[in-house]
Amino acid sequence: MPLYERIKTYVTDRISSGVWKAGEKVPSENELASMLGASRLTVHRAFRELTDVGVLSRLHGVGTFVAEPKPVSTIVKLHNIADEIRERGDKLSVKVHKLQKVRASEELAEHFEVAAGTTLFHSVIVYSSNDMPVQIEDRYVSAEFAPDFIKQDFTARSTTDYLQAIARATEALLVIEAMPPSAECCRLLDIPRTEPCLVVTRQTRVKNLVTTYTRFYHPSSRHRIVSHFDFRDASPRLARR
Repeated sequence: MPLYERIKTYVTDRISSGVWKAGEKVPSENELASMLGASRLTVHRAFRELTDVGVLSRLHGVGTFVAEPKPVSTIVKLHNIADEIRERGDKLSVKVHKLQKVRASEELAEHFEVAAGTTLFHSVIVYSSNDMPVQIEDRYVSAEFAPDFIKQDFTARSTTDYLQAIARATEALLVIEAMPPSAECCRLLDIPRTEPCLVVTRQTRVKNLVTTYTRFYHPSSRHRIVSHFDFRDASPRLARR
């Protein structure tokens, strides 16, 4: 097991055993690195991944705390929404709102495990089924992994198909939450401010390289996630509707 995974296990074991309780401040990255004989960067990665899945919460300039527990379920696979729309026999339409080169902010740099200012690509694409918007795909992509990303026509070929043609992901971290929509989400999805969005955040890796960090926004009235398990196979399949 990689060292950062052992650190994550150490932290979750302390929480599940009640040694560290919800709302309590945990040792700093430097303190934990000294305790466990690891580098601060390794502890930082463990803390960040535990924060992404809601085990820890971090306040800038204050510290890291045990997050209040939330119900969590595991879903293994997400399909390409463009394929799903076609498979249902519905009319697919795709509109690219952004396709540009950007510099990584400090927050994005953490997700990609690179230095702030590193070149990334950013796309914002809306997928519609029968002329009704059903998903905003807000995606950041490693320029190292996909140097020709912004040269592509993503109305003809989905970003997922293009990126998987370069190399299939070897690891993905998923977080699914309900969130109030921003004004931009309301505009792109044509929904009222009172309608919550189902938001899927996904960080994807190919071996040791973080390749994408994406948020998928879905109107709650037009989308649901259904997970099907065949216990004879033990391989969960996911249908998104």
